[in-house]
Amino acid sequence: MEQKYEQFKGQPRLPKSVVPKRYGIKLKPDLASCTFAGTVEISVDVVAETKFIVLNAADLTVSRDGVRFTSGAKVLEVLEVQLFEADEIMVVEFSDNLPLGVGVLCIAFEGTLNDKMKGFYRSTYEHNAEKKNMAVTQFEPADARRCFPCWDEPACKATFRITLEVPTELVALSNMPIVEEKRDGIIKTVHYEESPIMSTYLVAVVIGLFDYVEDHTSDGIKVRVYCQVGKENQGKFALDVAVKTLDFYKKYVALAVHCIKSSYSFAEVFFCALQYYVFLGYYLYFAEPYSLPKLDMVAIPDFAAGAMENYGLVTYRETALLYDDKHSAASNKQRVATVVAHELAHQWFGNLVTMEWWTHLWLNEGFATWVSYLATDSLFPEWKIWTQFLDEITEGLRLDGLSESHPIEALWRLIMRARLMKYLMQLAIGKVHLLSACCKAILVRNAFSCGPLIALFSFAGLGWKLSKGELFSIGEEVDSRSTTNLMSSVSRALASYIKQYSCSNAKTEDLWAVLEEESGEPVNQLMNSWTKQKGYPVVTVKVNDENLEFEQSQFLLSGSHGDGQWIVPMTLCCGSYDVRKNFLLQGTYESLDTKEFLLCSHSKGRLAETGTWVKLNVYQTGFYRVKYDDELASRLRYAIETQCLSATDRFGILDDSYALCMACQLPLASILTLMGAYKEELEYTVLSNLISISNKIARIAADAAPELLDDIKLFFINLFQYPAEKLGWDPKQGESHLDAMLRGEILTALAQFGHDVTQHEARRRFDAFLNDRHTPLLPPDTRKAAYVAVMQNVSSLNRSGYESLLRIYRETDQSQEKTRILGSLASCPDPDIVLEVLNFLLSSEVIFLFVRSQDAVFGVHVGIKGRETAWRWLKENWDHISKTWGSGFLITRFVSAIVSPFSSSEKANEVEDYFASRSKPSITRTLKQSLERVHINAKWVQSIQTEKHLAEAVQELACRKY
Repeated sequence: MEQKYEQFKGQPRLPKSVVPKRYGIKLKPDLASCTFAGTVEISVDVVAETKFIVLNAADLTVSRDGVRFTSGAKVLEVLEVQLFEADEIMVVEFSDNLPLGVGVLCIAFEGTLNDKMKGFYRSTYEHNAEKKNMAVTQFEPADARRCFPCWDEPACKATFRITLEVPTELVALSNMPIVEEKRDGIIKTVHYEESPIMSTYLVAVVIGLFDYVEDHTSDGIKVRVYCQVGKENQGKFALDVAVKTLDFYKKYVALAVHCIKSSYSFAEVFFCALQYYVFLGYYLYFAEPYSLPKLDMVAIPDFAAGAMENYGLVTYRETALLYDDKHSAASNKQRVATVVAHELAHQWFGNLVTMEWWTHLWLNEGFATWVSYLATDSLFPEWKIWTQFLDEITEGLRLDGLSESHPIEALWRLIMRARLMKYLMQLAIGKVHLLSACCKAILVRNAFSCGPLIALFSFAGLGWKLSKGELFSIGEEVDSRSTTNLMSSVSRALASYIKQYSCSNAKTEDLWAVLEEESGEPVNQLMNSWTKQKGYPVVTVKVNDENLEFEQSQFLLSGSHGDGQWIVPMTLCCGSYDVRKNFLLQGTYESLDTKEFLLCSHSKGRLAETGTWVKLNVYQTGFYRVKYDDELASRLRYAIETQCLSATDRFGILDDSYALCMACQLPLASILTLMGAYKEELEYTVLSNLISISNKIARIAADAAPELLDDIKLFFINLFQYPAEKLGWDPKQGESHLDAMLRGEILTALAQFGHDVTQHEARRRFDAFLNDRHTPLLPPDTRKAAYVAVMQNVSSLNRSGYESLLRIYRETDQSQEKTRILGSLASCPDPDIVLEVLNFLLSSEVIFLFVRSQDAVFGVHVGIKGRETAWRWLKENWDHISKTWGSGFLITRFVSAIVSPFSSSEKANEVEDYFASRSKPSITRTLKQSLERVHINAKWVQSIQTEKHLAEAVQELACRKY
């Protein structure tokens, strides 16, 4: 049957009749007119009879005369060229069927350097007091088609030869080194080496005025950091991290060899074995050396994502790459290190072995995330980065606790249509973390307490034994032969997987398959419940005589009952970390005899009578919530007060309890009482979460129990006095990186809660800063606290603090300082000032005085008193916002930040009615999730309002002095 154009429309994938093998791309951007012209010559393999070539193209102009196809000496006649913008495809029809075999497709095209931060776009900067444009690419997930016609799918890998025609004074970068440069007057033509085989989303071009700093790895790889002229010193920290990270990845395997040679107890041997698998597996990746002769990293002023792992040319927001020790906070330094390590890990995980389709992106991100934290921990062990990674899994849990969540293997439509990369990242990080639940007694955290592979290995080997009823405790020894056999089996599986898919594409099932083949265990069955269904369980535990009884059900923040069921890797300890059990909860119910616990812990009597604490999800290695009965919860509060639990477990108990309270499964008085047990907490990650939860409770209390709000804030102020007094305002000689970050967060919280002493001291230091930007009284780590304190006292009648902050914003060229100020401005309680701040976000002042598109979202997180103002502003400016932020993920931040804080069904209905005729694919999912959060808040408000004895509990807590 004759093919018709219509059959190509509305399809999620391109036809496979023609396969690209090699691209020759020439681009000529005009930075003055913000346009570009180009040609692409694509060597293809025609593998099936067809008279059509279908490839991707969007926002490009292509004429019939600009398309040519040759096969050998034969030139085929082009009948018609059709561009279908809705489907972002280009269909070329020929007079005859294409000859099978090798052919060459040539296309001439034109396009616009857009301002949407995707495809081939323009970014603005200032040089010698003059506004300039640079040309930048951002192609993930599917925007290479906006730069040149191509098969814009990750599985359609090819090699690329790039040629750029640019003004001679500009720096022109691409994935590969320059092989030749020819000058013709004021124009130069730059030719680059041909790339290794890679996907289109990894192709990159950057053209502009730049300075750079340079270094080399131990094996001679040239590494450069490019930034705006005059900022090169701010690239030195990222450069140092990059060079050391590449060297770390190269030397990775030595750690495993040392680990496995020693003799340890069962848990240590088990973990070392698992580490060995991971080290060996990653070593096999890293044993494939970094395949390019150079690595460039570039700071882009206008950049939507945090960073992009383009092969050999990694692009970043300035805040994710540049660090200035005079103006950057400790948290900024940490962000630079972790982002750089993550993007460099992608040079192997994602670039070398690439997911076959976006469905499988979660596994690539899991690999890269875990490895990047391992590298960061190696470079900066004092940061305790694995403990901090608990924040990442918390985001995943809160997102996946919504009914409007999504299985991570079914997100490709969201990614393609809405570019919701961060949404997938949060789910991927959390769900892959769950896979490591059987492994480690000593924390190595998230994406996987020890990474996705560790979990796979524990399930495929020793972990599978747990499902057959074999329970292990810390003191047991393990047969070295079985450990060696398991290591050998998994190592062979990884070697097979990597060898088979290196420089190619893989699916999630491909990894499962090789693990199943080598281990003989049903790995696929174990994993599917986590990757193919949304959500996760809450495990309820209670004491019944000598037994612990467990029940799993799907956890939903709405308090509703879901029907999901999982194979849950369970860990628990009883009274001590020396007494622990691991098992798989495969059904809805499970009962565990505790007599062995009591024997190991030297307790006498029944568990119900001993008062011994029981902690599930030890070290937070599983992706589930835990709900304890009242007796077990009381024992855990005492364990927290007496410092019996690790920081990760203290974090987990608090976070689970808050989530259960939000889902109306625990009373507010219960979570407030639990928070009181953290009165002497000093661990950064735990306190940071405590601060976050405090702010959220204060927000909901403002609607649910406004008469109690002052007492609740007083309780929080008293709770944070101990760490605040320990840290003070001024940095101490030799203090830790974490203390520097904690100081800023504690002081900011106290300022927001209205602590008079903190606000007064903040204003004093702020005044000193206005007079001298280099005063030691207000270093970068405490500036936000001072800025927030100043804005708490700003009003229409007292504008001086607000105007002073605007002046600082306009004077500085530091991106991190600008975002710090934007977030502080939004905290003002005066609605009139809030409106001014929101309007400022849309301002079009001259360069460096306006708010960059990617930064505007920092200014929309308003306080309780600014919610209605922000909602009215969003409606009045929606057309402009929709046009400016388009289909990218940034527009979702406006919707989420402004809609989610409401707490009435009436407001949810109003929002839904407004967007009924204004929604678009890029915000559909976010809007549904935001409305769900409003309904969750409304239900929570009703629950709090009917809670008995809440007032008495709050008043008692407010009177406590810590």
